[in-house]
Amino acid sequence: MFPRTLTLLVICFGFVLAGCKEQNLGQETWYQVDTDNFRIVTNGDPAAVKTLASDLERYRAVALKLLGASQESEKLTIYAAADRRSYAGLVGEELAEMTNGLFDTTAQGSYALVNLDGRSGKRQLQAREFLFHEYTHFLSYNGNTTHYPYWYSEGFAEFMSTMTFSADGRYQLGAIPEERAMTLLFTSPVPLEELLRATVSNTPDNEKGRIYASGWMLAHWLIMESGKVEQFKDYVQAFNNGADPVEALEKSFGMSLAEIDEQYEAMFQDGSFDLAGGPVPADFREANPAVRQLSPRDAVAEVGQFLVMSGYNLAGLAKLFKYAHLAGVDSPELTAVQADAETRIGNFDRAEQLLATVPAAHRGEFWYQNTEAWLGLNRQVNLPGEARDRAYLKRVRDKFVFLVNNDSDTASNWFGLAMTMEMLGYPRDKYVEMLEQAYLRAPREAHIAQWLAHELYEQKDAEFFARVAKPLMLEMESEDEYQQMKLMLAELQPKPKSKDKQHARLAQSEE
Repeated sequence: MFPRTLTLLVICFGFVLAGCKEQNLGQETWYQVDTDNFRIVTNGDPAAVKTLASDLERYRAVALKLLGASQESEKLTIYAAADRRSYAGLVGEELAEMTNGLFDTTAQGSYALVNLDGRSGKRQLQAREFLFHEYTHFLSYNGNTTHYPYWYSEGFAEFMSTMTFSADGRYQLGAIPEERAMTLLFTSPVPLEELLRATVSNTPDNEKGRIYASGWMLAHWLIMESGKVEQFKDYVQAFNNGADPVEALEKSFGMSLAEIDEQYEAMFQDGSFDLAGGPVPADFREANPAVRQLSPRDAVAEVGQFLVMSGYNLAGLAKLFKYAHLAGVDSPELTAVQADAETRIGNFDRAEQLLATVPAAHRGEFWYQNTEAWLGLNRQVNLPGEARDRAYLKRVRDKFVFLVNNDSDTASNWFGLAMTMEMLGYPRDKYVEMLEQAYLRAPREAHIAQWLAHELYEQKDAEFFARVAKPLMLEMESEDEYQQMKLMLAELQPKPKSKDKQHARLAQSEE
């Protein structure tokens, strides 16, 4: 059983889950905290968030060294809600009850969210674990198609989340995450085979906490005790190639499931876990975050843009728009945000009416051009081919060319250009070239990957198709789509040469 120290730690870790209504986020005071690698938008205490930003830069330096990851990555935007009410305003009540942080990578870019209050009732700086967890996901998944099993994805993020720093310039990690300790103590670890086969889709929401906790424990054993870190790389490769997760682990580790389960169960019974540490990289320079208060107009537009982009709590948009109008803090940019929201639900006429109210002086702004381009594209996509307006589509194409030329890092710009070129009848190799650029920037976006996979299949590009299709299959929830992709993959695989042909070639070589 768990030792007394762990039991006391868990007992002292009280939940604060009192239900509360979402607040109007437009009424909050919002700040932007900037460092070299992070942009944090928050309605929390800016001084505390500034400290968090400094910790996050320090964590990044250590994590990149431990993971052997590239120093080059996009600047990550983090939305840091001051408390559970404002977090619910960003993600909706349901997600606010189940999570304290989220990470998502989209065609528009990656972002993270965090509830600064967390569930412990402790203020602000306790949010560092949630931030470290979500940033670990960013480092693991940004810009690549590698998939990790659910238990490891969350378990490793939990393992990294407990990193702490000392005054003498060292870090330490491997400690027990408080919430996961409570889960293990008051429920039980997930049975090993069930844990290895768990996915986001086959795990009920009320069981996800057990996956995080059990995944942390297994990841801790893997990293700190197993001696199988190199073999784990083979396991991940096999997993990504579609191997059975249990059989792949047994084969890669050279251990039976029963032998691994014995180690897994022993960790739970012992209840004590080793720590690891080392010096913060010598070339790390402490961050000096810049803090500025957003104007009410900028703050409302920022929050509105997030609500539309994420889609977590679209119900909050109407309240936000109404508040902005009554308080006199609406703006041309917020009008474009509202037009974007109308476009996404198919209200094209209303979106066009809204954009028509944006003064001409603002129509050269990037946010306006982006909204107008996607409105024009979606209008045409929803028409049958013969009814599409080619002259109008060419103007839309030109808008996406402008977007690509001014922001070549964002996948959605390339994706919109590829769609427009395809509708205009460009040769396949021309629009697929644009689609590839979108995929390279957002390889985890299923709708981009799925279209590219079908185009590569038509081109009979077996090697590139396999690179796109295999990771895509791990994300497919539709069994029909999965089976179709599996058949396409099998069809493009090189056919083994028959023995008769091999013998004939051998005889020719001997002659």
